[in-house]
Formats: sequence, C-alpha cells, structure tokens
Amino acid sequence: MILVNYLVGVVVFALGVAVILTRRNLVKIVMGLSLIESSGYLLLLSAAYRRGSTAPVLLKPPGGQSEQDLARGNVADPVLQNVCLTAIVIGVAVTAVLLVTVVRIAQHYRTLDADRVRDLRG
Repeated sequence: MILVNYLVGVVVFALGVAVILTRRNLVKIVMGLSLIESSGYLLLLSAAYRRGSTAPVLLKPPGGQSEQDLARGNVADPVLQNVCLTAIVIGVAVTAVLLVTVVRIAQHYRTLDADRVRDLRG
C-alpha cells in the first residue's frame, strides 16, 4: 500500500512538471506548481506512516494494542505530519500570491499567455 502512495506521489510530481513545461497559460502553470506541492505532501505523509501504527496522542490504546506497544513507538511520526500541515498552509499562501500576480499580469498585458507576456516586455 505504501508503494502505491510513493508511486502516486511521483506520478503527480511528473504531471506537475509536464504541465509547467508544456502549457503557456499562466493559470495552468500555477496549477502545475500546486500539483508539485501536493506530491510533496503525499510523499511526506507516506514517509510518516508505519504499518499498524496509531495516532501519536491517545487517551487509551486501541483494541489489540497495549500501552507498552505505544511506549515502544508504534505510532505514526507526528513531526512529519506537522511539517506537512505547515507546508500545506504555506503552499496555500504561495498559490494565492501567485494567482494574484497572474491576475495583475492579465490586467496589465490583457493576456495569460506566458510567451506573449515575454514578447510585450518593454
């Protein structure tokens, strides 16, 4: 199951790179960057997963596990989960700033084509 997560993360990353390299529309380029960010989140969460693990903070252990199992570290890695949550928040802010920049470019140049914007530079 974890191998599938890694493969999906790599495929999503490759799709993001392909979108950036093949599309000229600025909004689609921002979407490609967002795909690359999302693949990073998936890879981080996949790295934090352990088979048979539980949440790091529990009042009592779930069925089939003892308190000793939890004490020995049979929990998912909370550090990577927190890093991923922080990265998602930062990614949303960066995407919002990029989209605002695209809107300003569209208002100024009257186009979303990256090649036309490059040609219209003065």
